[in-house]
Amino acid sequence: MPGTAVTCEVFASLSVRHTMEAARMWIRDSYDIPDEVSRGPHSPAFAQFLSNWFGDTTRITHGELDLGFLADLTPEELALAREMVRRNLKLRHNHIIQGVSALHDVAAAPILKSMLDTEPSESRRLTIAGALWKLTRDPVFPECLEQAKASGNQSLLTAHLNQVLWLDDSRAIDFLIDLLPERDHESLFWRVFQRLSLRWPWRRLLFRKWAAHRQRHAVGFYALALLNRLEFDAPAGAPPREAWRLPSEYRKLSNDLAFRERMTAFVHKWNVDVKNEG
Repeated sequence: MPGTAVTCEVFASLSVRHTMEAARMWIRDSYDIPDEVSRGPHSPAFAQFLSNWFGDTTRITHGELDLGFLADLTPEELALAREMVRRNLKLRHNHIIQGVSALHDVAAAPILKSMLDTEPSESRRLTIAGALWKLTRDPVFPECLEQAKASGNQSLLTAHLNQVLWLDDSRAIDFLIDLLPERDHESLFWRVFQRLSLRWPWRRLLFRKWAAHRQRHAVGFYALALLNRLEFDAPAGAPPREAWRLPSEYRKLSNDLAFRERMTAFVHKWNVDVKNEG
């Protein structure tokens, strides 16, 4: 019947419109993505790329996204993905910068170099330099790492510690050993202080001071944990604390050729196995 046909056409039109609106919803307005790209249709791999880089970015920004799906992009989709990342580099979001290296967009390296020259944030400079290193082995990355180490900025070093492994050679081992604590264990004073800071009524008075002390020495602990994770071949998490090698042991082994070769092989393996870093 004519009325039924019209009704079906209306419902079909509404359904298409709803689908298009839904497709637009998972692309945030803050990103520069053309409507014709956000509408699709897209392959599962390209849809996943758009969704994770420009929609719900939680997994990519927290290092929880397996990037293996990028290998499923067709040459045309890869070119379009690179274009979308380049269009949004002006936002200077870390995951967008990392997208350049994840997509191996070597042609975008000059854009990153220009960004690096004008970037005031030391943390973002390390992110940009890391992307350049992955693309072209630009020596600015190890230079930025050394500057960060010389600064003694614990928060900066802790946030970028895993990136040290991108050096992919024995320099990564030397860098981590240089960050290790001077002592194998906390001094007696701080051990007693810690116990008191966790007990009432001392907790209220002492815990902040204890937490500040730990924060000042955090990078040494994390460097030790990372070295042990490498040696125990445990990228997903550190081995049991009682099994850890001590800082003094790593320093003694630092010039041992067999140790350096073994640890460098673990660094290579880590970089191959880890699938969530651009």
